[in-house]
Amino acid sequence: MSNPLLRPNDPRFHKPEVRDEAGQNRFGDTQPAGEAKAADAGVFAAAAVEEARPYQPRYEAQQSARGGLLMILAGGGLVCGLLGMIALLEVLRLGWVFPLLGVGPAAAAWLLAHEDLKAIAVGAIDETGRPRTRRAFWLGLAALLLCLGVVGSMVWRQMNFLPAIL
Repeated sequence: MSNPLLRPNDPRFHKPEVRDEAGQNRFGDTQPAGEAKAADAGVFAAAAVEEARPYQPRYEAQQSARGGLLMILAGGGLVCGLLGMIALLEVLRLGWVFPLLGVGPAAAAWLLAHEDLKAIAVGAIDETGRPRTRRAFWLGLAALLLCLGVVGSMVWRQMNFLPAIL
């Protein structure tokens, strides 16, 4: 059953005519065809300008780089990994506590440096800290791999967890 108030040719439900009395599109450009080509070149030229891209975030307050802290963390992880290498060579019986403790700072330096490098690329952190942060990233990754490798080697060799008391 349909609505009895609707008639088949009701003008309220017809689409409006797109063309006017002269046959021109009412919603089209009013410029002649020759001028439209010259105007189109200017539209695409504006996209190359930096200010024409509003979706790029711009930060007013920039955070200072923390590359020094990241280098300290990565260096601490590297020192613990090197102490683990000394214990692995059995020069000193240090156990595998040190390389296990070095995993935390090394992983923290690596992950935080990765996040800082992303923030530097966006512009939230000052650009001058990029070289030191990049060094902390790679040093933290190397220290993490060293610590994990030493711990894995010590577990495989079934070495003692705690240092041997002389």
